[in-house]
Amino acid sequence: MKDTLKNNLRKNMLIIRKNMTDQSVSAFSLKIMDTIISLPQFINCKNIMLYMSFNNEVDTYNLATWCLNNNKTVIAPYCIKSSHKIVPFIINNLTNDLSKSTFGIMEPKYDILMKANIENIDLIIVPGVVFDEDCNRIGFGAGYYDRFLSMKAKDTIAIGIAYDYQIIDKVPTDEYDVPLNLIITEKRIISLK
Repeated sequence: MKDTLKNNLRKNMLIIRKNMTDQSVSAFSLKIMDTIISLPQFINCKNIMLYMSFNNEVDTYNLATWCLNNNKTVIAPYCIKSSHKIVPFIINNLTNDLSKSTFGIMEPKYDILMKANIENIDLIIVPGVVFDEDCNRIGFGAGYYDRFLSMKAKDTIAIGIAYDYQIIDKVPTDEYDVPLNLIITEKRIISLK
């Protein structure tokens, strides 16, 4: 029952996101980025992990570029399909250090890059499809990020970024779901209560 609800929420939200205009994606993503870079939690951190956006997700490329230009270490996830694990790699150049995965997502070239130590990551920008007011999220359903977030250092901040329409009152959760510290949309900041 819970899985069916999650799947329906995910499916409906992805249809809405797919129909966004490029102008909306760009404008909302820039607002979200401006909010992130002004957060004290962001200003005070050095090692930032972020997903590489695709399919109308909140754009992370401008944020990655900003970090690289402002002496922050950029870390990107490499997903191992067989074990549903994320391995973090340090990215120095968005053009040379990434290649397209079987999912169609840009990922680190794991064979030439340095792996990041999960304990050294200060802040993680987390993708998602549906979020709620309690900082819970529904991703694509494979559990990559829940596994990864359960291993992070206690003081590492996890921030979900989303368009405001992706926030609903309550998403169904289970014991493996890891809530985020903050969710940032183009309209507001939601904090873990």
